[in-house]
Amino acid sequence: MKVGKTISEIRKTNKMTQEEFSSLFHVTRQTVSNWENEKSYPDLQTLVDISNRFDISLDRMLKEDTVMVKKIDREIKIGKQLKKVLLFLVVF
Repeated sequence: MKVGKTISEIRKTNKMTQEEFSSLFHVTRQTVSNWENEKSYPDLQTLVDISNRFDISLDRMLKEDTVMVKKIDREIKIGKQLKKVLLFLVVF
């Protein structure tokens, strides 16, 4: 199941509007709509927060959503590269 569909399912199961759901994670209603319609994805920290709040494993949220998994992998790699650049700049 795609992340957006999972988020929609979680929200509806808990009888929440997009507005109510968005306020829990400090985003706009439009952002939640974009997640649910696969126009954008939550960042990794927000995924962890959703997982913790609704007791849903990250594995379940990410399973079969290869686009999201690739996005997270790319963000991790970019973060590692930025750390190396910052370390280099600090040293020199």
